[in-house]
Amino acid sequence: MNRVWRFILLDTVRYRLKLLRIRLEEDPRCNYYLYVKDMRNYTENKIKFCLHLYRRIADMVDLITPELLNGSIFVSVVCSLPKLIINVYHILLVFEGHEETFSAGFIVMHIFQICFFIFSPCIVVEMYAMEVEKIRLFLMHRLIDEKDTKIKEDLHIFFDYTSIRTFRYKIWRCFPVNICLPIDIASICTSYVIVLINFTHLYG
Repeated sequence: MNRVWRFILLDTVRYRLKLLRIRLEEDPRCNYYLYVKDMRNYTENKIKFCLHLYRRIADMVDLITPELLNGSIFVSVVCSLPKLIINVYHILLVFEGHEETFSAGFIVMHIFQICFFIFSPCIVVEMYAMEVEKIRLFLMHRLIDEKDTKIKEDLHIFFDYTSIRTFRYKIWRCFPVNICLPIDIASICTSYVIVLINFTHLYG
């Protein structure tokens, strides 16, 4: 799948989670949600309604995860990491005067493009977790303040469900997709650039 479309799909999920959180936080004193469907007005328990929406979003992400967050990201990292290492090394060659200066601009643009394609899914998925943490914090505050037993039970179910479906993912259940992955990739890239410098005796 095209990596730009992958980013758009992942960011759409982030937007839906954010919208769900905003709807959930609207007027905490009101425990009912009013909406229109097929030209008719409906009133539902807001906590249960938002819980069902949360579940549908999680189900949707589970459908696209094998394509977007397993093979696709793994292939992107494996194929792009050598390019990133070589491009960084070429920048060092430009600084040392071994390559033409005009090529540095194209190399920097290519590095930014590679970084965007590799790192953007990690940043968006980390933002999923941030939205879930905000939802959990809101639910916990409602649990503390709420007096109605039935509503407290609904809040507790929602809170427990968010602890099970946290919107945190791993590539083939091994490598966490979060903000730490770009840092790990940058660390690997730095190590291999140092190896290249030593093998080519760039600095004498």
